[in-house]
Amino acid sequence: MVLPKSVILIVCLIVGIVLVGVAMNKKKDLSAEGMVIILNGPSSVGKSSIVKAFQAQQPTPWLGAGIDHLYVGVIPLHWLDDQPEHRAIMTTEERFDGQAMSVKAIFGPAGEKVIKGMHSAIAAYAHAGNNVVVDYIKYEPHWFADLQEALRGLKVIWVGVTASLETIERREKARGTSPQGHARNHYDTVHQGIKYDLVLNTDELTPAQCADKLALLI
Repeated sequence: MVLPKSVILIVCLIVGIVLVGVAMNKKKDLSAEGMVIILNGPSSVGKSSIVKAFQAQQPTPWLGAGIDHLYVGVIPLHWLDDQPEHRAIMTTEERFDGQAMSVKAIFGPAGEKVIKGMHSAIAAYAHAGNNVVVDYIKYEPHWFADLQEALRGLKVIWVGVTASLETIERREKARGTSPQGHARNHYDTVHQGIKYDLVLNTDELTPAQCADKLALLI
């Protein structure tokens, strides 16, 4: 049976309207997704202080996330003890780099699964419409590739946070929350392979000044 041209035209119009509606919904959903700011830098460089200053100045909520929240904060504390039976999660190793002792964090297969989940969780917050600012340390080169893949399709601002090793080690000692030598171990590698939208030097800028510079990018 051959359909009349008028019927075919009506069907085509209906299909066209449906396709336009689907496209508009996709566009609407994309615009509803949140933004992600990744602050990457060594331990004790001042990232968490920048996060707090940035959150305080923003007129809308920005979620704070990172390795302290979504790795250390979710693993039972006794599993973070440096014991042989816990090394599937994480262990530490002291090394002499020719100038001083450094402390390397080594992530086992179970710990790597938590990191992968952390990356997915950050993306999930943004996909749900939340803006997220992340305190991050790229301990391992493959973490960056995995994080990039998890955040694919989202608006992401990559920010490097730097300071002199002398400043960082002074802060590390004053804080007392990490073993001395921890930052030294990844100081020369944490920024390798990353192209940043912004670099913040906390030797020169206060947390509030860093937050001001971040605000100009959103």
